[in-house]
Amino acid sequence: MRALSTTPPGSRPRGTCAAPARPSSRLRRTIGRDEGQDKPPCATPHDGAAAPRRCRHAMSPQRCPPATLRTPSGREKFAASPAGRDVRPNPGEEEIMLDLDTLRSEIAAFNARGQTGPDPVARLYRERRKQWSLFTPRLSDAEIEALRPYIFCYERLPETPDDKPIPLRNFIGGEWRPAARSVVMHAQFDRRIPLCELPASDEHDVAAALAVAEDYWASLEWADEVVSYRKWVVQNFSRILEYFMEECLAEIRHQIPKTRLEAEKDFWEAKRASDHLAGSVEKAMQGELLPSLISGHTYWKNDFLPAGICAIITPMNFIYGIPAIQIVGCYLSGSPFIFKGHPFAAITNTTLTRMLIAAGADPRAFQKIEGFGKDIASLASDPRVKVVSVTGSDETARKIQEARGLGKVVFEGGGVNWAWVDRGFDESELRRIAERLTYSKLGFSSHKCSTLHGIVGPQEVIEPLTRLMNEEFDRWVVKDPRKAAPEETRVIGPLMVHKAQTTTNIQEAARKAGVPIIREGGKVLEGQGVDDDYVRNAEVVRPVILGPITPETTITCDWDGKGERTFRLATTEFFQPILCTMHMSNFDDFLRFSLLVNPYDLIVSVWTKDDAVIQRARAVLGGMLKENDGTDSALEWEAFGASGVGPSGNTGVGEPISTILMFCRRQKGRHLVFDPYSPQRA
Repeated sequence: MRALSTTPPGSRPRGTCAAPARPSSRLRRTIGRDEGQDKPPCATPHDGAAAPRRCRHAMSPQRCPPATLRTPSGREKFAASPAGRDVRPNPGEEEIMLDLDTLRSEIAAFNARGQTGPDPVARLYRERRKQWSLFTPRLSDAEIEALRPYIFCYERLPETPDDKPIPLRNFIGGEWRPAARSVVMHAQFDRRIPLCELPASDEHDVAAALAVAEDYWASLEWADEVVSYRKWVVQNFSRILEYFMEECLAEIRHQIPKTRLEAEKDFWEAKRASDHLAGSVEKAMQGELLPSLISGHTYWKNDFLPAGICAIITPMNFIYGIPAIQIVGCYLSGSPFIFKGHPFAAITNTTLTRMLIAAGADPRAFQKIEGFGKDIASLASDPRVKVVSVTGSDETARKIQEARGLGKVVFEGGGVNWAWVDRGFDESELRRIAERLTYSKLGFSSHKCSTLHGIVGPQEVIEPLTRLMNEEFDRWVVKDPRKAAPEETRVIGPLMVHKAQTTTNIQEAARKAGVPIIREGGKVLEGQGVDDDYVRNAEVVRPVILGPITPETTITCDWDGKGERTFRLATTEFFQPILCTMHMSNFDDFLRFSLLVNPYDLIVSVWTKDDAVIQRARAVLGGMLKENDGTDSALEWEAFGASGVGPSGNTGVGEPISTILMFCRRQKGRHLVFDPYSPQRA
């Protein structure tokens, strides 16, 4: 996907006489200059001219050294483009809205004082908003580059046990504030490495964030904001994302170990969703005007009034994609929000917050806090919060709903996703199916709510398919995904939510219950063919295949050292590389299992050449139905989500209407003409 183009200098669409006049570039002030502010100190490690944009394929998370940057003119950029192509240039020097020298100096001063206190970019909001018009260009490369040492709160990501953790802060009221207590989070790929120092926020931090959000909501200033400005901000947010793609990919893989392919899925979900939501916002947020029904009456419906203060709680697996969808959707709705990302992704939580500020968002409209569970439970239970959007386990969503009573909770939960494989496929076709379903099972080391749980179908189909999948499992390697080459995709990384011993415990409990162990795996020990240093310092496992099981097969084992747990293998989400197999001769039996036994209805995969089976599935199954595809693919326009009636979730996200609607109130209007029209009236 190419970078978003910007409005070329001097262009003005026809028929826009009512639009705000574009200020002359000679008269336009540069934001951050001549505002009566003292010039900040400039003796900081980040001082100097902007660095050139890095090679798109550079993998190091370190920043480029300072170098002279000159923004080419629009004429030069056009001359360098292929002949005859209508290429819109990025903004030239006259299109840069920010005073780059002052901006660099203030960012440097902010970094020198430990990145605490007033945000140097947030303070520019009012002037940026004042100068904005429909003709304001999006951020230029020079402006984005100048923002680099602000957006990324670190010089480099910690790589060794001797490195210092990255200090992080809460963002409240336009300031970066530490909490009373902090916790050091260690790397998932090596628990010896201190990754970041996380604010362990409590009810006092939550109260401070809510007070700011309440003041902004009570001011009614949000009612004066226009969607076109918010759209411009999201377009800037998208530009910043793409400009720093390699830095974002490195950040993803360092916190949540995954292959480059899986990191790209995460990143591009954020980028594409930003483009998709902003590009469709006018269409998505349209109201409905009813036809004339009673003389002198007008009736309308508007489902897109800002809901009020919202809380956004996001998970550990897709740390750019899921937060970006939620943040952008809520921001476009006009609702102020408090963003609480997962502790594993705390560095990215800060990066995304600063990207939104840099893009031009009102810093009063959102806050960011870090923390853990019970310590910040008041964020979800406070009655001032009108909507809680949570992506995570159904257990978490259930606790939040209990605390909120009748208060609105929208959530995306987990999945126990089965694939039905029908008769009618030959050996070569089954091998293709096996390859696709193996990726559904092992991709991202099974850390997806869309991960394949098991395969089911007639015995004469499942037995050869299981053999072929077992062979496909042989092609996957156990290693640190960060060390995999860009083209390596068949990599099993460490467990991040559960202990490696739990995988072994499930396998052995299944064996004790009489379940055949088709592929033995579980916790990897030193001397078993995997790098011993990696094995000692991460939760490293090999995949397991169990079966056939029945819907009733029940086992008991210790779960993550927290005591014994009794559960059914067929209907329990693992978040571990454990594949179950099940025999069913009749498709209706599988439909009844999906409808009546399995409480999760996020995704069902159906592989068949029989149109009658397809039509039957479409008539019965809710959630996401994947026909002749794996369970793990998810694209924003699909409104990713379950049927809405079970523990897999009650919403769908990515698609503009459903995403923005989560953060809105409804209005139903009636207008009566005070004095009826008369041809004789003056």
